[in-house]
Amino acid sequence: MPKLHTTLEPGDVVLIPSGAGASIQFIAKSGKRSRVEINCNAPVTISRAHDGAVPAASTPDTLRVARRPSPT
Repeated sequence: MPKLHTTLEPGDVVLIPSGAGASIQFIAKSGKRSRVEINCNAPVTISRAHDGAVPAASTPDTLRVARRPSPT
């Protein structure tokens, strides 16, 4: 499994594809940042909180909400 070492800040989101068989290991914490190791067979996407603000939604139809994972 490929390993990804990264630092996560509050508000960061890690997107792991369904069925990828990933594991996340906490390594260290420094202030508000956490150092983690992600083992995954598929590509992992990390969205940074500071990459840009989400534009304000004018109607509820345009608001995007992430779903919670459901147990299988």
